Amino acid sequence: MRVLVVDPYRRDVFERDIPKTLKGIQDVVHGCIQDVTRFRNGDILYVNEDALGRFDAYFALGKGEALPGFGVIVGSSGPEGDEGPARSSVEELRARIRYSAPIIGVADCEFEVGEPTGLVMSSGAPSAIMIGGHVAPQSLMVVSQLTKPTLEEIEVFKTGRVQVAIAREENAMILTWRILRQADGKCLLFETPFHIGLQEAGTRYLLPRETAEHGRTVRMMLQDEFANCRASRTFVIPPEASYAIEEAVVDQVIDAATDPAFHASYQAALGRYFADTPTPSSGF
Repeated sequence: MRVLVVDPYRRDVFERDIPKTLKGIQDVVHGCIQDVTRFRNGDILYVNEDALGRFDAYFALGKGEALPGFGVIVGSSGPEGDEGPARSSVEELRARIRYSAPIIGVADCEFEVGEPTGLVMSSGAPSAIMIGGHVAPQSLMVVSQLTKPTLEEIEVFKTGRVQVAIAREENAMILTWRILRQADGKCLLFETPFHIGLQEAGTRYLLPRETAEHGRTVRMMLQDEFANCRASRTFVIPPEASYAIEEAVVDQVIDAATDPAFHASYQAALGRYFADTPTPSSGF
């Protein structure tokens, strides 16, 4: 049957055909359903009754209460209120719904060269990604670390062309960043695997892009082994790469909200990926 899905992560409403069963409706909101309101035409808005604390993106009908997670609009008819296809249109729902997210873990991503960043890399990893929440400018920051970086490495980092390769392995996404100085072919390579579920609760979402045609802005910072900032820069990744990251985030949000063992499966996925991808350059 036809239902309307409210997706606060993609900030959109769209149609979907689902089985005319309780499970079909529950699968849309990824959990047990709770009815929120009934429209004048008989349609009913359902949400996940356990969404609070599991989903960090919100939506609301007009000036109504902000609701976490996904929503589904289902039709009803007859004296028993039997569920059926939704009567409302996508356009009227899009006009009524507003989206929001909590402001937690705000960071301006401004680092002074030579000053401590306060960012400690785990287990000596050469790079990491901060993704989600209100991290400026658009929920994406890459932290790269080199031991005793040379002046040439710093110059390549600051001026080289940035490319990104994206790989998916089950619930894991791996972003490989190549900073290439085209004049002589010298480059730096950094790998940043991620799962949005590992982020701080309240930050598991991405800020929206300006439009689908715009790429996402990324802040990248280079620090040394003592976590002192050596350089930083801002660049834009292509729209297709931005879209791939956004879709992975939605998948991972759902994964973290519905699977208590997602962390173990994520680590297993990374193990498989790195077994088949021995060097960062293999990602390109």
